[in-house]
Amino acid sequence: MVGRRRIPRGDEPQLPSDRSPGEADLNEVVAYNFRAARELRGLTQEETAQLLERSLGQRLPQASISAIERAYEGDRRREFDAHEILAFALAFDLPLVWFFLPPPGDTRRLYHTSNYVSELYGVVFGREDQLGPVYERLRQLGIDEPAAAARTVEALTGQPSPAGQDSYRQRRKQVLLALLDQYSDGVDKAADELGAFFDHLRLVGVRGLVAEQLSDADYQSPPPAEPTRPNRKARQ
Repeated sequence: MVGRRRIPRGDEPQLPSDRSPGEADLNEVVAYNFRAARELRGLTQEETAQLLERSLGQRLPQASISAIERAYEGDRRREFDAHEILAFALAFDLPLVWFFLPPPGDTRRLYHTSNYVSELYGVVFGREDQLGPVYERLRQLGIDEPAAAARTVEALTGQPSPAGQDSYRQRRKQVLLALLDQYSDGVDKAADELGAFFDHLRLVGVRGLVAEQLSDADYQSPPPAEPTRPNRKARQ
């Protein structure tokens, strides 16, 4: 647990020697989402420590909460175990999946994998061809055809059914669409900016672009050509 494994400030583990500065690990993603959850709930670090105490059985100092949040893109590592992440989910009243969602705009490669942070949502929610075992486990838990059950309840009561609201397929679809929209917006913006750049480059040319950046009119037009010298042999 966080309290059980607390490390004194200044003695946190350093980044692995074989890890590139351009790489991230899943612990950093959890650290980012920890802070995002605290800010979402409008809590101070001290208030967060009070909430976590209920799940951890020990009050963390404010410095420990700060150290967790600084683990994202920092030079100190912070490793989380499964119970800690469960404590975070209970304290912030958020599903476990929240803490594994990719931070917006993080395109670093995940340490020791060929995947990128921005692709985490596919690992978290699974591809469509991976969902068969998930639905089978849900059926073993008594959650069988939740969408069909929801329609029956809604037809009888006229009220939204909890089964429909808890449909894994529907929730997964909604979150994936939201994430895709988020990342596609960034790609669309980048494409627009890139297109505008090349349109402007075609309009002013390379020299004109350099002249704009350097505020130097000498670059706006090519230098005058040197006068050609007569060929002495031709005159003879």
